[in-house]
Amino acid sequence: MAFEKPGQFFGRAARQGGHKQLFVAVIAVVALALAACTSTQPPTPGESDIREVLETAFENIEDRYAGDVTSRDLSIDGLNALADADPVLRIAVADETVSVIYDDRPLASWKSPPSRAYERWAALCANAMAVSLQESTTLSKQGREAALKRFFRGGLANLDQYTRYATPGEAGLTRARREGFGGLGITINYEEGRTSIRKVHTGTPAFKAGLQVGDTITHVGDIPLMGLSQRSVVARLRGPVHSLANLIVHRPGAPGPLKINVIRAHIILPTVETKQDGNILTIEISGFNQGTSRSLGKALADAEREMSGGLKGIVLDLRGNPGGLLDQAVAVADFFLNDGRIISTRGPHRRANQIFDASWGERVRKLPIVVLLNGRSASASEIVAAALRDSGRAVVVGASSFGKGSVQTIIRLPNGGELTLTWAHMIAPSGFSLQGHGIIPAICTSGEEERLGISRAMAEKNAAGLRFLRMHLAKRQVNRHDPNRARKLCPPSKEKPAEDLAVARFILGNLSIYNQSLKDGGPMIAEH
Repeated sequence: MAFEKPGQFFGRAARQGGHKQLFVAVIAVVALALAACTSTQPPTPGESDIREVLETAFENIEDRYAGDVTSRDLSIDGLNALADADPVLRIAVADETVSVIYDDRPLASWKSPPSRAYERWAALCANAMAVSLQESTTLSKQGREAALKRFFRGGLANLDQYTRYATPGEAGLTRARREGFGGLGITINYEEGRTSIRKVHTGTPAFKAGLQVGDTITHVGDIPLMGLSQRSVVARLRGPVHSLANLIVHRPGAPGPLKINVIRAHIILPTVETKQDGNILTIEISGFNQGTSRSLGKALADAEREMSGGLKGIVLDLRGNPGGLLDQAVAVADFFLNDGRIISTRGPHRRANQIFDASWGERVRKLPIVVLLNGRSASASEIVAAALRDSGRAVVVGASSFGKGSVQTIIRLPNGGELTLTWAHMIAPSGFSLQGHGIIPAICTSGEEERLGISRAMAEKNAAGLRFLRMHLAKRQVNRHDPNRARKLCPPSKEKPAEDLAVARFILGNLSIYNQSLKDGGPMIAEH
């Protein structure tokens, strides 16, 4: 399945220092997803381009990274990684010099700059890469961009796991997912070279043009799609905003092929889906991109109108949600809070130290809320869950979340690539760090024994069943001072069991259990 889409998530622009850069507060776990390639390839960077890329990267890493690292560290690690591509290529580092040696033959040597002289180290590395590319057949066949990617992989290897480099092509994919792209507004199935429509998103160009679920798209313009890769198909479906896509479509029951013209528009991937079950509204949020809070606001308004005041509770399903934009996570939490802390961030850079409080006033009635989490709920999801839990606004059900407590900023590089850089750590309203611990549910469903017991308690709906749930909450209360033990008792799980939704609806329908869950299922006790 694909959504004529590329890659992962984004926020605000700023200019800082001597380079034009794009900084974005991002809190996402990198998910493996098949995504579309951009329609045009960026130019291959030359030596001067590489120097500019490295200079921008080194400057920002030294200035903003949430740890101590120098341009010298990055350079030596990166050059050694580059040399690893060719068994006869070697980087020799002495006290005063850095040399490139090929087949035991010195090619060039430079005087080592001071450790934090990022401009001089960038120039040295660019020169060393140019010499290596010229001499090494292995590297020259792979090309400059591959060499630059290899350099960054080695240079960043000793930093945290979320700091990474994306090539221009990879960055184009992730930008499109964060910010949107020119497209039709369909989700496609791609099987054995056949492209069919799985979903037509309401209000999009595809919806207005009359495309339907089950349609098979055979051509875009004069180009047949059969035989193209999925990435190539998606690239054909996408294009500049306001451009025309001439489609040939086979529709079940139609006498022949249909010609349908669609004018592309700016598409932001849908991340919010709702389902009404009696007087309970389930809201599933799959990620946090630029359209998430707006979509949530519309979904809540629609539900209030359609249910005519009959809404009795909300299930906020964040299972499998890897995260996204920090400002969107804050905005989503703000929907359900009247006041108080949502999240704070801390880091060595002055701009990394921020406080985010509820400011808009609660926009839903004081309804009971249950948040569902699992082991794939991370970063932005954990911000929302922590804010609602710590404020006493929601009961958390499911499995322990991922435990990603860092914030990344995205730096646009001169070659069109991106550097994702960890620059802050998140602190929950309780003062508790999310890193490595995550959110521990009040009611855990990740253990088989727990799941069976809870299911039995809900089925019995009697004093014995309610007593089991109260015992479950009491056990959770005992371990509030020991997050590691609590996490072991409720381990992360990738599953999305039906029991989670059943538990959520059960406790929303039993206010005594709900209120006790709020009381006993509160945050871990932060150690100071």
